[in-house]
Amino acid sequence: MISAAASFICGIAAENSFSFFPVSIGVLFVSAITFLLLTRRKNKKRIFFAIAVFAFGFLYSFMRHEALSEVKFPDSEVSVEGSVADVPETSNEKTRFTLEDVYVQGRPVHGRVRLAVSPDNFIPSYGDRVSSIAKLKEPKVLHNPGIIAYDPKKDGIIATGYVSNNVRKIRSGTGFLAWLSLKREKLGRIIDNSLSPDSAAFQKAIILGLQRGISQDIRDSFSTTGLTHIISISGTHFALLAFIIFKIVKTSVKLLPAGFLTKMTLYITPTQAAVITTLPVLFLYAFISGASTPTIRSFIMIFIYMLALFLGRKGQWLNSLSIAAVIILLWQPDALFELSFQLSFVAVLSIGYVVGKEETDNSDQKDQDPLADLKELSEGERPLFQRLLFKKIGTAMLITIAAVLGTAPLTAVYFKQFPLISPLSNLIVTPFICFIMLPVGFFTGFGALLFNLPIMPLNTLTDAMTHFAFYLADILSHVPFANLHVPGPSFVVMALYYLSLIFVIKSKAKWRLLPIIIVIGLYLAGPLLYKENFRITFIDVGQGDSSLIELPDKRVMLVDGGTYEPDMGQRAVAPYLWSKGIRKIDYLVLSHAHPDHFGGLIYIMDNFRVGEIWLNGKKALEIDTFSKKMQEKRIPSKILKRGDVLEAENYKIYVLHPYNEFYAGSSRGEFSDQNSSSLVLKIESNEAAILLTGDIENNAEEDLIHLGKWLKSDILKVPHHGGRTSSSDEFLMSVSPKVAVASVGKANSFNHPHEETIERYKYAGIRLYRTDMDGAVTVTAKDGSYEIKTYWDSTFKEVKGLRDEMENLKLLF
Repeated sequence: MISAAASFICGIAAENSFSFFPVSIGVLFVSAITFLLLTRRKNKKRIFFAIAVFAFGFLYSFMRHEALSEVKFPDSEVSVEGSVADVPETSNEKTRFTLEDVYVQGRPVHGRVRLAVSPDNFIPSYGDRVSSIAKLKEPKVLHNPGIIAYDPKKDGIIATGYVSNNVRKIRSGTGFLAWLSLKREKLGRIIDNSLSPDSAAFQKAIILGLQRGISQDIRDSFSTTGLTHIISISGTHFALLAFIIFKIVKTSVKLLPAGFLTKMTLYITPTQAAVITTLPVLFLYAFISGASTPTIRSFIMIFIYMLALFLGRKGQWLNSLSIAAVIILLWQPDALFELSFQLSFVAVLSIGYVVGKEETDNSDQKDQDPLADLKELSEGERPLFQRLLFKKIGTAMLITIAAVLGTAPLTAVYFKQFPLISPLSNLIVTPFICFIMLPVGFFTGFGALLFNLPIMPLNTLTDAMTHFAFYLADILSHVPFANLHVPGPSFVVMALYYLSLIFVIKSKAKWRLLPIIIVIGLYLAGPLLYKENFRITFIDVGQGDSSLIELPDKRVMLVDGGTYEPDMGQRAVAPYLWSKGIRKIDYLVLSHAHPDHFGGLIYIMDNFRVGEIWLNGKKALEIDTFSKKMQEKRIPSKILKRGDVLEAENYKIYVLHPYNEFYAGSSRGEFSDQNSSSLVLKIESNEAAILLTGDIENNAEEDLIHLGKWLKSDILKVPHHGGRTSSSDEFLMSVSPKVAVASVGKANSFNHPHEETIERYKYAGIRLYRTDMDGAVTVTAKDGSYEIKTYWDSTFKEVKGLRDEMENLKLLF
C-alpha cells in the first residue's frame, strides 16, 4: 500500500508540473523505471503495478482539473442567488459565508461566491438557498516573490462581495449534512453564550473547527510558539476522543454481570464492542467539525487502527497513513498542494518513523539482553515512577522534535519562521489543552447540546482554563529567540533536506548527520551569496505604497508600509523582508501621514530592529498610533526637508520635498494638502537614479519642476497611485524617466490609475508597470545599467521551448 500511495502521489505531482517541466519529468520517469528494472529484476510485477498506479494518478488528476473561467462583474450591484456551502462565521463585525450553485443576474456562474454581511442581518444556515444584492469583485491576491499568498480561487471562489441589503431565504437546507450543520451552529451559539469572546472563539476552533473568530494576537502567540496545530482539529483531537470513548465503553462492558459477559464474549469481545461503539461517534464528529483535510486524515487513520484492533492486528500505522492519503486525493487531487495536507501528513510521517525507530531500538536491546528490564529495576537508584516519568517526557520531547524537524521546510516556506521554543511549548501547553481543557470543553459543550441547555456546565472553569492557556502561550512567545524568522528554502534545498533526514533515520553510520548539516549550511549561506547591488522593490501591498531599497553598502531602507486594515505589514511587507533574510531596517521612511502608507509600518516596528525613522514633519491626527508605537519602541526620528543629503561611497540620497515654507493650499482640501506634503526622495547610484514621490499632487509637482536637472531620474514611482491630479505632462517631462511604477490595488475603489494618467505616460513614451497587474516590481543595478523584473518572472511559465524549461529549472534553486 505504501508504494502504491507513493506512486499515486507522484502521478498527481507529475501531471500538475508537466506543463512546466515536460522534458525533465519524462527523463526522470524513464530513468527511474530503468533503474528499478535493472536493480530489482525479481520484483517486475510490483514495478509494473507502480507504473500503472503512477499513470492512473497522472490521468486522474488531469481529468479532475476544473479550470475556473475569468468572470467580469459590473461595477454596480447585482442580484446573487446560491446555496450556502459552509457554516457562516463572524469576525471583525462581519459574518461571512460561501455560496455554490450560483446565479448572478439570473445567469449561472461556474464557481463559488463568498459574501459578507452585517451580523445584524439575517444569517442563513448551511444548505439554505438564499438571494441578495451585492457588489461583486474578483478576489484580491498579493503577488510578491518568495511569498505564498492565499488565493481564494484554489477553493473555487471566483468573487467576493458585501451584501448591502437583507439576505432573503428562498428555502431551507435539507438532508443529513444540513441537519448536522444546524447542530454545529447551535453548539457554536451555546459556546458564545457561555464564554468570553476570545475563549469562545478558541473553543469553537478546537471543538467545531470554526477558526475565523480567533484574534490575531492569539494566532500570533500560538504561531510563534509552534502551537498552531492545536487551533485546527487534528489527530490529537480524534485520538483523544477515540481513547476516552473506547476506554469508557470497554470498561463498562467488563463491569457487566459475569454470566452475561461470558455469553457475550462467545460472539464479541469487549475490545470489539468498544470499536463498534466508538467509530460511529467519530464519524459524526468528523462531519460536525467541518470535515477538513486533517480531520478526514485523522478519522481514516483511527478507523483503520480500530479495524486492526477489531481483527486482532497491530503495527499498521504506515499503511493507515497511505490509505488516508489515497482516499483524500481521490476525493480532491488538488489537496496534495494544500498546506494542511502537507503539514498533516509530513508531521505524522516524521513522528511515526522516529517513534517506530525508538521502539525497534528498544526491542533490539531487549533481544540482546533479556534481563535488561530486571537489571534496570534492581540497579536504578531512582524510584520506578520517576524513571517512567522521565521516559514519558523524553518520548514527548522526541515526538515534538520529530514533528518540528519534519515540517521545518514547510513552515519556513509558508510562514517564514522556525519556532525554536516549540519542543518546550508543546511539552507544557499541548498536554494542558489536549488532556485537560479540551475534554472539559468537549463534553460540557456536547452535553449542553444533547440536553438542550442554554450554557455549558462548568463554563467558568472552562473560561479560566482557556485564558490560562492564552497566558502560557503569550509568556512563552516572549522568551528571547523563541521564534526565528527565516527565508524560505528553495525546492532543491527542501528535497536535499528530506533526503538527508531519511538518511539520518535509516542509516547507522557515525557520520550520518553530516549530509543534513551540509544542507542546512547551504541554506543559511544562501542570503549571504547575494552581490552588494543596488536594488529597489515596489512591493505589492494592494491599494497603498511600500518600497524596499537595498543599498550597495548592505543598508536597508523601507519607504511606507501599506494599510493597517488589512495589515499589509503583516501580510506582505514583513514576509517579503524575511524571505530575503532581512531582520533590520536602517532607515524607515514615512512619506506622509495617511493610513495607506503608515498602517503596515506599525507591525514592522514590532517585529524588526529599526535604526531611525524619517518623517516629513507634517502633523496629523491619523498618525497618532504610528507616533505612539515609535515612542514605545524608542526609535530615533528625523524630520527631513529639501536640501538634506545622505552621501555614501556608491550612492546618494537627496531630499527634494517638502520644505518649511511649502504650502499646498489645494482646493480639494486638507487630504490633498497632506498628499502634496509627501517626502520626495531621489536615490542615485552609479547605475540608475530613482525618484520616490509619495502621493504628491499637481501643487507639489509645480513646485518641484523648478528644480530642473535635480529631478532627472531613470525610474519614477508614480505619484499618488496614478491619480488624475498627479503626473502632469510638465512633471513627466522634467523627470524624463524611462520606466515608471504605479503601486495600486486590483479593482480598487478609486479606479487608480486613472485612464487619463495612463495616457499621459503612453504619450511620454514611458514604460509603465503596475503592481495590480505585474505584482511586485524589482529594479536591480547590473553591469553599469539596471534590469527590471516583475513577480511573474519569479513564477513557472508554460513551456513552449527548451529555453523556457531551463528558466523554470533555475527557479528551483
